[in-house]
Amino acid sequence: MKRKEPDAGSPPAEISFEQMMERLEALVSRLERGDLSLEESIQAYEEGTKLAKQCKAVLAEAEKRIQRLTQEGAAPAAASRSDVDEEERGADELPF
Repeated sequence: MKRKEPDAGSPPAEISFEQMMERLEALVSRLERGDLSLEESIQAYEEGTKLAKQCKAVLAEAEKRIQRLTQEGAAPAAASRSDVDEEERGADELPF
């Protein structure tokens, strides 16, 4: 079964970040060529601004996920280090 290509007029609701970037690059190329009518240029610009906002939102969400993963990864490491400290000095000894 052949995959349906996105409509040139507007981006589909569920496309990947990479597909959005490819579409955005294609729109920029079309605009830079300068051979579009005024109405076509406005439509391409409008679609491009929507895609740029969607890409920005996807990147912001990815950044949040990475920060959350980094924080989660740092917390167990800190906890395990304090466990090692207790073992090295003994549970009843002071930490200094």
